Formats: sequence, C-alpha cells, structure tokens
Amino acid sequence: MSLPTDYGPTGVVAEIACAGCGTPIDSERSLGLRCPGAMADDNVDHVLHRFLDGPRLGFPDSTDSNPFLRYRTLMTSYHVARRLGLTDDQYVPVVTAMTRAAADLLGEPVLMADMADVPVDSADLTLPVRRLEATGPVLPWPTRGLLSILIHLAVLEAAGHRALTSAAARKAPLVTAGEPDMIRTAVVLAQLADRPLQVVVPEPCPRELLAFLTAARIEIIPADGESGAACRARFHQVVRGGSLPFTAYGAHALPARDGLATLAYDIAEAADARNEKIGLVMVPAHGGALPTAIITGLSEAYLVGGLTRLPRLVVMDSESASPLTAAMRRLDDEMGSVDDPRPEVYVPALREAAQNVEAFLGLPPEVPDPGVTPWRAAPPDWLGCLDGVIRTRGAMVSVDAMEDTDEDLADDESMSLALSVTLEALRGIPDRRPLEDDYEDSVALVIG
Repeated sequence: MSLPTDYGPTGVVAEIACAGCGTPIDSERSLGLRCPGAMADDNVDHVLHRFLDGPRLGFPDSTDSNPFLRYRTLMTSYHVARRLGLTDDQYVPVVTAMTRAAADLLGEPVLMADMADVPVDSADLTLPVRRLEATGPVLPWPTRGLLSILIHLAVLEAAGHRALTSAAARKAPLVTAGEPDMIRTAVVLAQLADRPLQVVVPEPCPRELLAFLTAARIEIIPADGESGAACRARFHQVVRGGSLPFTAYGAHALPARDGLATLAYDIAEAADARNEKIGLVMVPAHGGALPTAIITGLSEAYLVGGLTRLPRLVVMDSESASPLTAAMRRLDDEMGSVDDPRPEVYVPALREAAQNVEAFLGLPPEVPDPGVTPWRAAPPDWLGCLDGVIRTRGAMVSVDAMEDTDEDLADDESMSLALSVTLEALRGIPDRRPLEDDYEDSVALVIG
C-alpha cells in the first residue's frame, strides 16, 4: 500500500525554527532561507532547521528516478507550497521543468545515487565497505544543494508566495561565495534562474578566478580585503541588501540542506534494497555542509521509517589543524572529555557553542586565514557537523594526522586506511564500542 503524497492545503508537517536563537519562521511570510537574526553580529550561530512529523509522514513510496520528485514529501518547499494552496499535481511540473533544464545544461540527468562495492580487501576492517559517489566532474557535490534552492524559489513563486509577488523580488539577485569549485558550480546552475548572479571575491582576486568570472559576465563584488573574514562580511552585507544566498551550505539557505539530504534518502533506499544495515558512514568534511546534510537526512529517514538504524557519522578532514577539528577539541573540553557523552552533557555543550561561536570556532594564530576560500576558516555548517558526530557517537578523523600515510594514496586506499584507524579508535574506548552484532550485520559506507 502506497503512502499518501497529498496532505491538503493546510497539511503542513514541517515546522521551521532557528537552532541558535529559537526564532520560529512563518513560512507564509518568509522564504525560509535563513534566520532573520543572522543579520545581527551577536556571536550566535543562527541556522534554520526544519522539524518533520515522522509518524504522520512515513518514508516516500515512489518509483520516480528524479530524487527531487521521489522524495518531495520530505522537502521543505513541498510543505510550504502545499500550505500556500499548491496541489501535488501543480508542484510536480515545476520541479520536472527545473530538473530537466538542469540535465540539459549539465549534460547529465540528476538521478538517484547508488552504493557500490569498494574493490579493496576489507577483511582487516571487520566489515564490508560500500562507496557512494556524491561528486564528479559533471555533478559535483554542491549541485543538489544549489539546485534545491532554485527549485524552492520556483515552487514558492508558482504558489504565489507573498515574498515573491513583486517584480523586484522576482528579480532579486543570487549571491555566492566560497571555494572556487563551488563558485564555478554556482555560475553554471545560476543560468537556470531568471535572476542575475553576484559573486563575492577577495581583493585582490586570484587571476584565474577573475578571468573565469569576467568571461562568464558575472557581477563581481570585491571584499574589503583578501581575508576570509572580509569575504564573509561582504557576503552577509549583500544578503542584507536583498540578494538571495546561493551556496550549498544549509546555514546560508535551508533548502540547500534539503537538496543534499536527498543523497541520504538515496542511501536509505539502497541499504533497504540490499537488505543491509549501515554501521558507519564516512563523509568528507567539505566545510561541514555534506556531513551535516547526510546525517540530517539519515536521521529524518530513520524518523519516518525509511532506515532501521542510525549509523555513526565519521567526518574525514584533510587537515589536522582545521577549524572543524579544533572546534571538536574545544567541544570535548566543554563536555569534560568524557568517552561517551550523554544528552544531559552534550545538549548544554552544543547550546553553549551555538550561542558563543567565537569561543569554539576559530583558527589558531599560526594558521593563515585564506581569502579565496572564505568558508574554510569559518565553515558555516560547522556546528551541525559536530552535532552529528556527537549524537551518533561517531568520530572526526584527520587524514594528514595518520601515521604511515602515503601522500600518493588513491582515494579508495586513503579512505580504507582512515576507516581502519577509525574503527581501532572506537574499539579502544569500551563505552563507545558497539555490540558485536552491530559489526557483524552492518557495512561501512564511504561517501566519495
């Protein structure tokens, strides 16, 4: 028996609020991209989260190969649009048109991702290893996040959202910043929107990036300096001026996390099809965006019955001196460095981190603040990433901190080595060691 996909015009099952300050968001008045409190320089981590009514929803039962349609009843845009009166039959064509346009532009359709066996001997790892490719030369990992923002805006405009009714609002520019690769992906996907794109860059801007943006005829907005802090300040200034955030970070735009979370729903479906349970999921840090979205999506899949057990999140950081790793150490200190923190310990610690960002997030003085990669020094999704690691009793692992690691290792080999080291670390802490049958009937999933 298929689960219903039509909840009626008032059947909202997703509520939105800021995890940092607690401000609820009226989705009929606000676009729900970011907390209005994020405009204030109050040292609080203002990040919107949506809350699903799991028993009422159920995991989607769909055969559509388009993840944005297959999982639409888990998308914030779907529930907001339904509340505004858009029917399911009206929602589907809007998403179909946007994803087909993306496929034509990228030369590759946006389809469900699948798990594959890793062709390495994993006997010494004590459990089988699977791999899921979240990125590639045509569809890099930010694609689903950025595309989800465009879908969100298109759907709400079709639903007549009051924040998009004026001509000026419909033409408000998109603005992006971040890693050069993410900027390039944003420039490509922005062609799907009937809006101009602005790109915040350090001053002076690296020659290669400047040439790319000039050739693409993109509006370049220089920051007041070359530091990451200068780029972040200018980005938020432009957003305050009315531009719409267009990055793959959920802290900048909630729909971006929705889009990346579809990868987690793919994982839940693939695990069910294989009749496998996932014990560990290893995700590259990517500034916290991908790990946060993956563990959020898996948690939601578990909530609505699409996953039988929530796996441990292992975040792969390429630098031992990164802000994420440093923030995790500070959070551990806040929790008293206990081996297995309980909710009464980690919940207050996470709340303290959310309301006192500077005390937890910051590079050591000897580490330079990169201007061309403004989010590496202060990853927007840092707290969601650490939250996922702590709540699932996972781990933060730095590849360059491992002993006997060869710099020329292939991706699969380095991930396997990281997995081996992580397993040994978890086994070394008795209170955190899972039951033996947890390993015997589970697999490790590596996100590539």
